[in-house]
Amino acid sequence: MRRDAISALRCPRCKVEGSFALRIGTEDEREVREGELTCTACGEPRQIRRGIIDLMPEVPEFVRREAAGLERFAEKMRGDGWDRELILSLPYKQEGYWYAQATMMHQVLHTVPFQPGDTILDVGANTCWAGAMLAERGLRVTALDISTSEMQGLSTADWWYEAKQVHMERVLGVMFDISLASNSLDWVWCCEVLHHNHRANLWATMRELHRVLKPGGSVIVVNETLRSLRQPHLNPGMEVEEFQGHEHAYLRHSYVKAARDAGFRVDVRGPWLIPVFCEEPFCISPQTRVRDGFLAAAAHAVRRDPRLWRPYLAWKAYVAGGTSLHMLATKP
Repeated sequence: MRRDAISALRCPRCKVEGSFALRIGTEDEREVREGELTCTACGEPRQIRRGIIDLMPEVPEFVRREAAGLERFAEKMRGDGWDRELILSLPYKQEGYWYAQATMMHQVLHTVPFQPGDTILDVGANTCWAGAMLAERGLRVTALDISTSEMQGLSTADWWYEAKQVHMERVLGVMFDISLASNSLDWVWCCEVLHHNHRANLWATMRELHRVLKPGGSVIVVNETLRSLRQPHLNPGMEVEEFQGHEHAYLRHSYVKAARDAGFRVDVRGPWLIPVFCEEPFCISPQTRVRDGFLAAAAHAVRRDPRLWRPYLAWKAYVAGGTSLHMLATKP
């Protein structure tokens, strides 16, 4: 934790903002590595270990189970051959899941008007790859997660710093009760994380994100699993159930309504993972079959006209499936 981060913190016990006093144990050229924060309003002591600030509030049992599951999943990754070098190659790993992450980050970096020095919260930072990419572009990143483990938690940020000299503040906590000050952030990054909330906490999380954002700030939501008519599963990710991931799938409407109920203006966007919305041009040659040429022309028309692409995206989200949520929710 850097010393100047203290003003942006909120006590998880009494909810008073900017109330912590800092006692430094050890400090290096980067940050305070070991120390203690004490709330001057209620006396709550909080530890800093390896630069990570423990601001975890009292949480339900499912959060503790999910954090323990992340520890177990990190061990499984190591057994499957994952190491520091492979983590530091993310998101450019040759498999479908990471292709989706890389594609959506590419879309965000080309369409969202980040400015150097902007503050951004990486919710559910996990391997910290997104925070590292954003920090490389000059943003001041705070990584939030329920786990401190290496490979599946906040300690992984040390690897990125050592490899790329990018710094992130790291806060141990939950997204539905964020221990950060109100109106303190320009952006929030949520990549495939909101579905870890049950329904009540989804609404609570959106209210918290609205609170911590400055007026004009936005939540960037990418790659959220969507429930559809053809894919009606409520609890996806059965292959990782042994790790207690607390996963859910909601209709697009649920995410949008939770954001609007919190006070956000919502802009649902076409993810570049769907060819109709990607930046690649459609190519037709004399060798193109008539059917393929017709489909390319139709896709081009949909891409250019919001009156066409909005209903097409809604059809994909609610009926056909095979798409994820990409939206920008802005605080007025």
